[in-house]
Amino acid sequence: MEYNFFTFNIVTTALSIVISLIIGFIVFSHKTKSITSRFFIYFIISTIGWSIVNFLSYQNIPYFSHLFFIRFVMFFATLQALLFYLLMYVFPDNIKVLPKYFKIVIIPSVILVAFLTLTTYVFKDAINYESGISSPVHGVLLPVFGFTAISLVFFGLREIFLKRKRSTGNTKQQIVYITRGVLIMFLLIIIFNFILPVFLSNTSFITLSSFFVLPFLFYTSYAILKFQLFNIKVITTELITFTLWIFILIRTLLANSLSDKLINTALFIIVIVVGILLIKSVRKEVEQREKLEVLTGELSDANEKLKGLDKLKSEFVSLASHQLRSPLTAMKGYTSMLIDGDYGEINLEAKGALNRIFESSQNLMKIVEDLLNVTKIEQGGMKYEMAPFELSEVAGSMTKDLSITANNKGLKLNFKNECEGNTCMVNGDKEKIRQVVLNFIDNSIKYTKEGEINVTVKKLADKVIFSVLDTGMGMTPEIKATLFQKFARGDGARMNTSGSGLGLYLTKEIAEAHGGRVWVESEGLSKGSQFYMELNAI
Repeated sequence: MEYNFFTFNIVTTALSIVISLIIGFIVFSHKTKSITSRFFIYFIISTIGWSIVNFLSYQNIPYFSHLFFIRFVMFFATLQALLFYLLMYVFPDNIKVLPKYFKIVIIPSVILVAFLTLTTYVFKDAINYESGISSPVHGVLLPVFGFTAISLVFFGLREIFLKRKRSTGNTKQQIVYITRGVLIMFLLIIIFNFILPVFLSNTSFITLSSFFVLPFLFYTSYAILKFQLFNIKVITTELITFTLWIFILIRTLLANSLSDKLINTALFIIVIVVGILLIKSVRKEVEQREKLEVLTGELSDANEKLKGLDKLKSEFVSLASHQLRSPLTAMKGYTSMLIDGDYGEINLEAKGALNRIFESSQNLMKIVEDLLNVTKIEQGGMKYEMAPFELSEVAGSMTKDLSITANNKGLKLNFKNECEGNTCMVNGDKEKIRQVVLNFIDNSIKYTKEGEINVTVKKLADKVIFSVLDTGMGMTPEIKATLFQKFARGDGARMNTSGSGLGLYLTKEIAEAHGGRVWVESEGLSKGSQFYMELNAI
């Protein structure tokens, strides 16, 4: 019976120690830099030390007296009281600087008292009874120990109750949890370590004192971790691993034969190593995922800011373009009047300068119009007045209008209508489609030094295709891939510096708004290009 009781005591003590270590490890590993976590793990270490010597103080161990272990029970109890107070003082902060009087007065004084408990000043001797229970003989400084321990516990309780009164929200909920743990722990200690031994002479439960601290550890660890962003996958892995450790440890402690103990011990060591590696692996995976989530969130925020900046940019461009349009119109109008002689005869040299001003103002007006159209598209304000019209008529008319410009460069501009009757009818905004036709033909004229340009309209199945084939500078596949993007001009900037790089982007947007598409084909540099617009026929 005595052997069974001893086995029960050692198993329960070992179990409480392992559970305390598990709780401490989980809390500390998730918040290594937190001052609360550090004091919590210090408190657990002192509790483990106290649990061990408390258990040994009731055992008959050769070469050691009961007095030796009783003194160490008081030693660790003093440290427990100090760490309990410090934990209550810093909880639940991650960063907190202890006042100077803590470091200079309180902590050194308590440590001094702790070491005094190991001397004859606190316990002179211990009287051993036949039952195996020792009764210590009090020393002169025992009241100092009692006052120190009780004061620290009192001020620790006072600290946590004041925080509970002052705090709100999540902090208050954390303090509620830790308060429950404190009350349950002290209630168990008072009942089983004070009331039963003093009033009923029942000391059977004193060896289980290490279990009485567990409610406090459970509630405190839960309070520390509850509102922190740690992953359930890591916690689950840790709990399963630690449970397996406890199970094998108990098997080792309860093993009857030496061979079983050796096998279980070896297994225990292997499981510990594998478990640590597994926990590290899972934690690394979770940390990487959490970092990715943070980066995704930051990227999303940055994207929203960019959208806001893009909107501001579009609004600015729209405002600036509107403000530029009026003076440019006036410049263009008065220059035209001067050229036409409305203000009298002008010599040829001055007229040449005025023609260059007129052309520049025209180019600038086109850039302003492009900017305004891009802004409208980006803001969703581009309006389309849809109606049926013959695409071949628009292409033929635009070819005729631009033929003079082509002839002035020594280029031949041809138009080929492959539509029979009104078979190239499309439904769309005639003026917007005219812009696409103008842009394609005008670009071919600008970027072709010699040769000819062929404009064609034809119908294939249910599609109407408008194309412009030139003998100009051509392009590489890399240029083709970016040509219809905003501000993309390829190598054309070398031949024409006045372009905005928005014309082809607008043609793409207009065609797609009509349910069509645009594209370009070229066999390479100096081999010409062929631009296409495809629309649905009606």
